[in-house]
Amino acid sequence: MKLIGILFICLFVCHPPSFGQAPSLDSLEAMAFHGTTDSIKIEGLYKLCFSYLSIDPQKAVLYGEEALLLSNKVPNEILLAKVLNNLAQAYDLQRDFKKSRALLQKAIYLSIKENDEEGLGNAQNNMALSYYLEGQLDSSLFWHYRALETRTKIGNVLQIADTHNNIGILFSLTKAYKNALFHLNEALKIYVSHKDTNDLANIYSNVADVYQRQKKYDSAIHFLHLSINYAKFASSPNLLKNAYLNMGFCYNGMQDYNKALEYFKKIESYNNIEKDVTVYSYLLLGLSDAYLGLHNYALAISYAEQGIQLPSVGDNNKLELYSYYYKNLADAYEAQGNLSNALLYFKSYKSVTDSLRTEENIRNLNDLAAKYESKQKDQQIEILNKDNELKSLALKDKKNIIIFYSIGLIVLVFSLGSILLLYFNKEKLNHELAEKNKLITQSLADKEVLLKEIHHRVKNNLQVISSLLNLQSKTIQDENALIALKEARDRVKAMAIIHQNLYVEGNIAGIDMHEYIEKLINNLFSSYNIDEANIQLKMEVDPIQLEIDYLIPIGLILNELISNALKYAFKGREKGTLEVTLHTWQNKLILQVKDDGIGMPNEIDFKHLSTMGYQLIDSFIKKLKAELYIDGTNGTTITLIIPNYHTKTAVYE
Repeated sequence: MKLIGILFICLFVCHPPSFGQAPSLDSLEAMAFHGTTDSIKIEGLYKLCFSYLSIDPQKAVLYGEEALLLSNKVPNEILLAKVLNNLAQAYDLQRDFKKSRALLQKAIYLSIKENDEEGLGNAQNNMALSYYLEGQLDSSLFWHYRALETRTKIGNVLQIADTHNNIGILFSLTKAYKNALFHLNEALKIYVSHKDTNDLANIYSNVADVYQRQKKYDSAIHFLHLSINYAKFASSPNLLKNAYLNMGFCYNGMQDYNKALEYFKKIESYNNIEKDVTVYSYLLLGLSDAYLGLHNYALAISYAEQGIQLPSVGDNNKLELYSYYYKNLADAYEAQGNLSNALLYFKSYKSVTDSLRTEENIRNLNDLAAKYESKQKDQQIEILNKDNELKSLALKDKKNIIIFYSIGLIVLVFSLGSILLLYFNKEKLNHELAEKNKLITQSLADKEVLLKEIHHRVKNNLQVISSLLNLQSKTIQDENALIALKEARDRVKAMAIIHQNLYVEGNIAGIDMHEYIEKLINNLFSSYNIDEANIQLKMEVDPIQLEIDYLIPIGLILNELISNALKYAFKGREKGTLEVTLHTWQNKLILQVKDDGIGMPNEIDFKHLSTMGYQLIDSFIKKLKAELYIDGTNGTTITLIIPNYHTKTAVYE
């Protein structure tokens, strides 16, 4: 069995800003609605917003917006920054990232303006978490480093540890494992000194993740045992469930599936575990993996199907989880010999993985845009800092300002001169490159015309041969000789269609298989005088273009298989159905010709048949290193599996 990638649940941590002794919701509501001043009401509202983040994010938004509205009456920008910070987190949980970041950017601006380092560190940290929730890891890492720099200045050790932990997770997710371990160990030193069971359970689990991603399962299991020891005494039950879950994935990775099941069963025994959708969706995947490894395909299928039937799965990994479920179902059904279901789920798996690639490309584009936006905001912040510095200098010494501007003007003139010089040099280089590109383009165009002409001439020669065979057949009376000439003409026509498409379409490296197979079948129907009203054609071909080295053998094999079906399958019958399919599967091509005719013996061996057609098929099967299967029940189904096929790689396009 081919193992799929193992999933680890990693937990970001963040010690919230201290409000002193945790106030009750009732006392906060009293502050918010019955406070003696607007400042007290605002403080109650933004603390209510924070308190409801994990309880009711929508309610948190309402309290935060009300605090923001009231803040317009109070000229306290530090208080306003706190309101913006908490409201932004509420919008993040609503997945309104654009609104969240606009609020956080304003909070950063106000914190810098008021020299509030603690508020600045919180805003930078929240910006990092916002980008992480959206999946933009590079931007998240950028803001965590900014937060680390700010928090190191003020010396809040727990928040420094949190930031190191979060940076470690990001490096682990991006496969920078050396950097990940460095930051996680920095966080671990602080957590060990504070002896908080929640922090220690989480950090050991995150260290285990780094080793597991490198498939160093022994080290990962060692740290997971440490995580479990602390998680048993932690206030958060999710820490223990996550540790058990990750331990199960480790043993799946080691192919010790029975040991993996011991840990998955521990989680399964929790009351109402299905209500914790994130953990439950990963649990179903782990169980499916384990039973697939144990060749218990029925249970592997059962757990995977439960996973895809969940109303919502995972957290930020819905598509990724579905891809694993579909992959397990495809592998399990293939192992059972149920190829139709296996193909169905493999198509679903392929569709989801295509969506994942698209989503990843979108994330990369968004990440670039976010980094550009962050750079612009940083420039604005830098301008603000310079403006404050200039004001301070103006109060001390106006002469320094004049010197500063003079130096700036000199630098500006020098920079403009340098830019102009670079510009003219670049224009000259661009002109030279354009001339060279023009020559290269012309050369490639000439070669393309030459190759197209070659295909055109080959097509014409093959048509001449086909015409000669047709003329020759008119002078021959022997029935067997006529059949042999007709079959030879069809084979020549099958190759001529290939070169005709290569010339007409202008695609000199490969042609579309759907169009080619359709033309081939139409030619054979015409050759055998088949009435399409009697023989129904069903064709299902994936959108794929193949190299010519694969096109010709596959075309000739198809020619033989379809010809045999038209000649022999429907004897004694007026109507019938012919199906031709071509699909991709795990870097393989699956070609199938199926009819509902009289059938043929399953044990037939092409190698021992003396006819020209069967010898051709056997020869090309060897050339393609393919496997051929015959099913003679309910008509005839001939399946050809071609490994390691090559798609079109155009040279002159």
